[in-house]
Amino acid sequence: ISPYLRVLVITVLTYTMKVATTAARALGKKLPKHAQISVRSFSAAQAQPSLDMELPGIPPLSPASAQPKPETKITTLANGLRVASEETYGQVSTIGMFIDAGSRYENDSNSGVSHLLEHMAFKSTENRSHLRLVRDIEDVGGTVGAASSRECIMYTGECLRDNVETIVDVMADSILRPALKPWDIEDQREVIGYELQAMEQNAQALLTELLHSAAYGESTPLGQPLWCPERNLGKLNADTIRSFMSKTFLAKRMVLSGAGVDHDELVSLAEKYFADLATAPPAGETEPAMLPSPYKGGDRRVSGDSPFTHVALCFDAGSWMSDDLLELCTLHLLLGGGGSFSAGGPGKGMYSRLYTNVLNQHHWVDSATAFNSMYADAGLIGIYGTCLPQDAGRLVDVMSAELISIAGSAPGEEETNRAKNQLKSSMLMKLESRQVLFEDIGRQILTYGKRESPAELCARVDKVTPEGIQKIAKKALSSPVTVASFGNNSEIPAYEEIAKKF
Repeated sequence: ISPYLRVLVITVLTYTMKVATTAARALGKKLPKHAQISVRSFSAAQAQPSLDMELPGIPPLSPASAQPKPETKITTLANGLRVASEETYGQVSTIGMFIDAGSRYENDSNSGVSHLLEHMAFKSTENRSHLRLVRDIEDVGGTVGAASSRECIMYTGECLRDNVETIVDVMADSILRPALKPWDIEDQREVIGYELQAMEQNAQALLTELLHSAAYGESTPLGQPLWCPERNLGKLNADTIRSFMSKTFLAKRMVLSGAGVDHDELVSLAEKYFADLATAPPAGETEPAMLPSPYKGGDRRVSGDSPFTHVALCFDAGSWMSDDLLELCTLHLLLGGGGSFSAGGPGKGMYSRLYTNVLNQHHWVDSATAFNSMYADAGLIGIYGTCLPQDAGRLVDVMSAELISIAGSAPGEEETNRAKNQLKSSMLMKLESRQVLFEDIGRQILTYGKRESPAELCARVDKVTPEGIQKIAKKALSSPVTVASFGNNSEIPAYEEIAKKF
């Protein structure tokens, strides 16, 4: 008897005995002796197959060291579409299309179209009803989604690597041939309406919008709303969406990114499904340019029904193109911060300045967190904090003092090295996720035209010095302060008083 058949017989006998014994007990009876087969004695008499023996139909294991080193591969198609990917040697693939579009390319008449376009992704197309599209994705166990930001619109999909073609096909259908049915648009208008109502109670999202409008001005590309304003919600329609897509959804403004997929296969699929991508806007239309949004600073305050007062201070922080970008990122980690309650433990940033100097020293501070928002030609860095309304004035003083302190004197070597190590470990651990990896590839190529490897970035982080961190902090604080707040703002000092601190 073969070892495989022997294992099968033992398994069947064991299961049969368990079922028979359970049934007998339920009936209050005992199995006769002749039925009490000793599986143990049978199995003991027969040798079990060795754990080293290869089982039929199972692919042989191959150590990771035997595989080629993963690296980012980039191919530009004839129409200008860039295809980039990196292998992970896993069984799941993540695919995404990154488009150089977003709210900064809108104007007053179509403001909010990127937000609506995000919601219209993967709805009805010219080839598929919405139901058919959903069934095609679910048949392969995949997931799809979309997101929009100020500088990018992203379509994403995830599936087992054998089904990548289905995801690319559906994604191409949604990008190139959206039906934009009136009832679909009306449904998504209603959804956006609910989102706008919810944002009125989402202090952090609201402060982000207030900071951008105050820092750059409401009439500038980066200062106008990321979310669809209520005044335009009823005006946006299929024609508005098609007009925006025809000017921005161009092959040279797009990157098809993948993680956990064979590069040659992805290139072949891109050539098959995205060959019809437009290379220029229609006749009479012009491609939107990236207009500048000069930083000016300012003050925006919104009163709201909240038990806490939320306040943020920020300054000009350069851009993705800045030579001192990694000094800025290290400064962000050095300031750190978080909420007044934390489970603690290593790696939680408990030794960052906002923890040690603010949260640990001032019990009335509910949260204090450093943040940054970076763009191709602009950026912000600052601190966001919350407290009870009566302490809002003191919170502004404390946050201001931390910013002034880092600009006034260079941090120590130990503190600097801790922040650098946190930056590197955070980057490397996040890049182990396919979702982060494919987005990093797509965004870097869309921004820089190339991808800098993690090893290269870590080498640059190692060169950051305490003096470099102080220099970027001092440079940021030389710009006018931007203030934004939500809740009961009565205790927050006037803008001029806050500005004098810096």
